[in-house]
Amino acid sequence: MKLSIGGLVVVSLVVLFVGTVVVKDPDKQVENSQYVFAALLPLFATWVGTVLAYYFSKQNFEAASKATESLVKLSGKKLRSVSIEEAMIPLSAIVGSVDAPNDNLRDVPLQKIAEAMEQKLPGGRPISRVVILTATKACIGIIHRSIWSEMRAVVASSGAAVNFKNEAANADTLDKVHDLESETRAPEKFGNFITHSIAFARAGATLADAKMRMESRDDCQDVFVTANGSPSEPVIGWVTNQEISKALEA
Repeated sequence: MKLSIGGLVVVSLVVLFVGTVVVKDPDKQVENSQYVFAALLPLFATWVGTVLAYYFSKQNFEAASKATESLVKLSGKKLRSVSIEEAMIPLSAIVGSVDAPNDNLRDVPLQKIAEAMEQKLPGGRPISRVVILTATKACIGIIHRSIWSEMRAVVASSGAAVNFKNEAANADTLDKVHDLESETRAPEKFGNFITHSIAFARAGATLADAKMRMESRDDCQDVFVTANGSPSEPVIGWVTNQEISKALEA
């Protein structure tokens, strides 16, 4: 920067010397000086603006970094103070669960999922996800409404014959879409996403533990609480990203 300014000053002095000393015409001397001034002013203004922008952006970045660091520490402290049992949805209060015949995700009737999607929460809002449980109440997957909609769209574009309606005569199962590729998560298949987008935490843990488990898996918004945090154990409760957000806002 200093070398550039120095070089520019030297060049400007040379131009001014030639334009005012070598050139004898007074009108030309004034005109040359104006040209030099007009050329230098935008450059100096740009340099000043750059220096100020760098200074203030650096200050703002440092302030933002400190604020973010403080927020992260505060969030972690707040979540560590909330027990997972205090925030979770108990198994008995879960709205929109479906049992998997033979404990097999592929055997889950699409009619049962469609029926569950029509259920509403106590406040009247439609549910946004369906929990898939085994006969022993272990969770083997979850279907968010967005995934359900994407399944229908993928099937519609492929021309495959799959019945997603809540009709008593609907005999189609998840097997028909299990191995179809998700467009938004390609090349991942729907069946893989349904089973791998959930996490597990042990009873007696905190919401901070639940959040950590959630963040350890891609696209995970659901943590199921079991006695020892094992996926094969019966579900005691369910913590979604919404319960964590509520705890942070409290």
